[in-house]
Amino acid sequence: MESGLESEEQTVSGLTTSKELCSKAQREGYAVGAFNSVNMESTQAIFRAAEAERAPFILQITQTTLAYTDPEELFAITTALSERATVPHAIHLDHGRSFAVVMRFLRLGMTSVMIDGSLQEDGKTPRSYEENIEVTRKVVEAAHALGVSVEGEIGRLGQIEKAEQETLLTDPGEAARFVGDTGVDLLAVAIGTKHGLFKGTPKIYHERVGEIAKQVGLPLVMHGGTGVPDDAVRAGVKNGICKINIDTQIRVAFYEAILEQADRIRKEFADADAKGEVHKFDIRGILAPARDAMTEAIRGRIRVFGASGKA
Repeated sequence: MESGLESEEQTVSGLTTSKELCSKAQREGYAVGAFNSVNMESTQAIFRAAEAERAPFILQITQTTLAYTDPEELFAITTALSERATVPHAIHLDHGRSFAVVMRFLRLGMTSVMIDGSLQEDGKTPRSYEENIEVTRKVVEAAHALGVSVEGEIGRLGQIEKAEQETLLTDPGEAARFVGDTGVDLLAVAIGTKHGLFKGTPKIYHERVGEIAKQVGLPLVMHGGTGVPDDAVRAGVKNGICKINIDTQIRVAFYEAILEQADRIRKEFADADAKGEVHKFDIRGILAPARDAMTEAIRGRIRVFGASGKA
């Protein structure tokens, strides 16, 4: 793992940290796509898309994966693909809610972690600024000792009304103070996006992004990138967004492909019944098209982020 990027001539390759990837993106004016992985097919899709686009990327695993599978199993798949990858990438914990959770993922060999100190461990109740500082600083000290970069968060994600701007959007001055108090390497900011799908067109507060970028100086992170119009994404990148998280869009591509394959299988089964033939059960025939659909969805986002050919 490289220790840092001291000059524009220095390049990033192989497995590295999100700090190195996003520092390069910040200098060159694009954003690194951060894509969530939940199983083998989604992991393969992320690597395949990045290789096809020759783009740096961040593969993310959330702590909610603990309820679905043992992260060590998923990380083993990720490591196998990482060792063969020819484009620079980081393996990142997304939305770690506690110091203990972050430590568990650090032991797996993550090169980047996020501590979401903006919310309590239930993922719903807001933490105070002081509580956010305390848990984030603790993670930074542990992660930096291992050469791992840290993403922090300040503000509250979600679509907001004008009257709520001052209380829910990330305040530029507070963001600068937060960075100084914690030593984080990247900062996730509340600028009008939300996790999941939007109803209607999201309003992104681009001027606020620019104000934060000027005061903070670090690469900024857009969470909830699914559903943000392409022109709004590009404007965000122009104003200082260097990492964009995508999860739901990958899931939608998977679901749509699965439903299409289910319709095909029903027809094939009906034809087989009519002919008195035995049904064929091939899970690969369902999952391979779903993996391809996820790959294409990821490639599309990489292009919009301006990261194609940046490896």
